[in-house]
Amino acid sequence: MTFQHQLERLKLQWNDLLETLQHKGADVIHIYEEPVKDNQLAELEQQLGIELPDELRQMLAMASEARMGWTLPHESLVPFGANGDWGWSFQAIYWLDVWQLEEAVNPTRYLTFCPGYNGDSLVLDMHAPSKQHAVLSWNHETGDFQFLAPSLGEFFERVTIMYGIGAESWQYEPFIDYSGLNVDHPHSLKWRAWMHDYVHLTLEKAQATLEGLIRYTEVSGVVDVSLRSAFHHFAPELILQAWQKRINEESDRGIRETLMKYIGDICYTHAADWVRSLWRSHAEERINASVLTYLTVRCLPESEGLKLVFNELEQMEQTSRLNGYTACAWLKPFTSRKVIEWMFLGQRVSYPYDGWDRLFACSAPSAEDIWQWLGGSTVQRQVVISALAMLENVQTIFPEQAQLQHTLVLLEQQLDKAVTKKEKNLVNGAVHALNKL
Repeated sequence: MTFQHQLERLKLQWNDLLETLQHKGADVIHIYEEPVKDNQLAELEQQLGIELPDELRQMLAMASEARMGWTLPHESLVPFGANGDWGWSFQAIYWLDVWQLEEAVNPTRYLTFCPGYNGDSLVLDMHAPSKQHAVLSWNHETGDFQFLAPSLGEFFERVTIMYGIGAESWQYEPFIDYSGLNVDHPHSLKWRAWMHDYVHLTLEKAQATLEGLIRYTEVSGVVDVSLRSAFHHFAPELILQAWQKRINEESDRGIRETLMKYIGDICYTHAADWVRSLWRSHAEERINASVLTYLTVRCLPESEGLKLVFNELEQMEQTSRLNGYTACAWLKPFTSRKVIEWMFLGQRVSYPYDGWDRLFACSAPSAEDIWQWLGGSTVQRQVVISALAMLENVQTIFPEQAQLQHTLVLLEQQLDKAVTKKEKNLVNGAVHALNKL
């Protein structure tokens, strides 16, 4: 098979892959530009001082630029954080700037053909006098090269088997050994199996076993009514055990914690004792606070969950003043008025009040809460005024027009008392948000 026929075959595979991934919700890039004209090719070769390798010439005869890529819609569960990016570009063919390298290098050794979006580049090693030249990945930050394949044809074969990973240097690192980009490396096999399931696994195929449903959850990234219904054909304790087993098998902490969140989405109160055990862990062994709160909200009664979080935050207060961002991270998922009461009675809000206003806005405040805070301390007033511009459910808070009008009157009083331009702008922002009604 000639290289031209190889490229035509690979192009069909690339088209099918990108079409499938786009159908499944991925963001894809799919660019084919007109082939390079003979006079353009001659001019480039004159500038470079060489005749381009035959494989590269045939690529440019297919397209002056071929750029393919994809980004999956739920990156947190994609193994190795991989994305797809491969191809070539006539505009990107030039000698690598060797001044960036520490060692003295022949300035006409490394020929770039595909830049990564972060500044890295795919290059041909032109050192050996051969018809085929090795493909390397160049890291623009370290200046290091990684051998990927002995030729362009072999490189694109390997990249295609790997579902198009690249073109930034770090994308290849988990899958490289002495032979270059190794499609049979243990990490490569894990990646290929995951992508195969992402492309081909359906709920109908997966629902026969808990392991299948868990795999489907991982690759689909969506917990909906149909998926929950499929899980509920199994006993709750078996569902929890299966998820715990999967979590214990996972070495990547980010993926492991995302898998934990799926327990909250699927098991709910059946995972309550497990969530309580997470709270009993030593602070240094705790999972991410946002994940722990997520599970607490979904699996424990509100009163129990809030008590645990309030205790956690109050312990923090023993050593330093609690800031709004920390409080918001722990309490925002509850969307509970009890949070507003805890904030007010403990006089916890303080300057700078960033974070406290967001927490107030998302904690289901009532009209009475807003009036109480407008009559509170200076920082409490500023918190609630700032929060009014963030409210998303204003009509629920003020179901009666009289309540809204009373709030506007209170804000006008605050505007009369405002001294600085910042204070006036804050009040005007709240008034503007409420007047939209």
